[in-house]
Amino acid sequence: MSRRVVSFAWGRGLGHVSRLIAVHTELRELGWDSLLFTDRRQQLTEDHGFGQVVVPTDVDSLVGEPLYGTGPAVDHRPARALVAGALTRDDVVLHDVTVQRELYEEGVRLGSRQLLVHRYQRNRPDPAAWVAGQVPAIRRVYLLGATGHEESAHGVRLVGIPDVVRRPLDTRSPWPADTAEPRIAIVAGGGGHRDAAPFLDAALRAVRAYRDHDPRPADVLVLTGPNFRGTLTVPPGLAGPVRVTPYLGPTYDVYRHATVAITHGGYNTVQELARSGVPAVVVPGERDFDDQRVHLRAAASRLNALVVEADPGTMAKAIAAAVRAGRRPEVADREAARGAQLLAQDLVNVAPADGS
Repeated sequence: MSRRVVSFAWGRGLGHVSRLIAVHTELRELGWDSLLFTDRRQQLTEDHGFGQVVVPTDVDSLVGEPLYGTGPAVDHRPARALVAGALTRDDVVLHDVTVQRELYEEGVRLGSRQLLVHRYQRNRPDPAAWVAGQVPAIRRVYLLGATGHEESAHGVRLVGIPDVVRRPLDTRSPWPADTAEPRIAIVAGGGGHRDAAPFLDAALRAVRAYRDHDPRPADVLVLTGPNFRGTLTVPPGLAGPVRVTPYLGPTYDVYRHATVAITHGGYNTVQELARSGVPAVVVPGERDFDDQRVHLRAAASRLNALVVEADPGTMAKAIAAAVRAGRRPEVADREAARGAQLLAQDLVNVAPADGS
């Protein structure tokens, strides 16, 4: 049997990519090979030392939900050919939340073992029933954040694991060494969602309003995300410098070096905030199936965060409160990576046997 895991990572954000990198990194340390299909080139994947194969995708390329933002319909034959030319019967296919149609169907044709990582989705209140009805070849599902939970339903084995978070490759600061506080990080995740531009606009106006609470010049770092295609306007009246970049590689740890962070509340962002202990102002984004408020409630005890709406005045008050609260102790990287470790170990253990 080959020792290779195959996954498809897509998205306007970096959630699927980041989470799969976390798991595939642990699998690599266990001696397994990886193959990652993507809907677009992801620099984060390459920075972690993984290759990627970009496949043509459109609204019909995902099972059970549409794939948004990929343009007009495409000919599916190239995607099928790419997957068929790469996948083997002995490969283990690991899907992350979404299930890519060509990869799933080729896995079914070959009889490859297939598994799914699941986090809360509004359109899947019963994940076992969804899997049994939509992708019945998948018989093992990993439930993120449900440590110790195990049950079988609808012929599907549900296995709870701790939350998964990608390990940084280093802890370099994106700010110069002599940068004074407050250092404010504004992070839009991957930046590809339609609410990224309004969020960034509100965050920058909040930083300007924050001067009413703290006269010190703020040094602001804005991470728009590599998939951001909107327009960013820096409002007049900011007392300090504003640095804008679409992407920082995994050798940088933005949260570790920030005085306060302003972010959306995506799953991976929440896990990274919990690990860092940084005080944060979180503005939940609106997603088609995801629910960022659910992630925030589930991690509330581990977060050092204030959850607010995208109103600059309210956000400015929250920034001041977050700065006063200060930083909590950081969580050790290996402890934070426990979910990825356990998932990888379980996958290796069940791969030669029946997936149920």
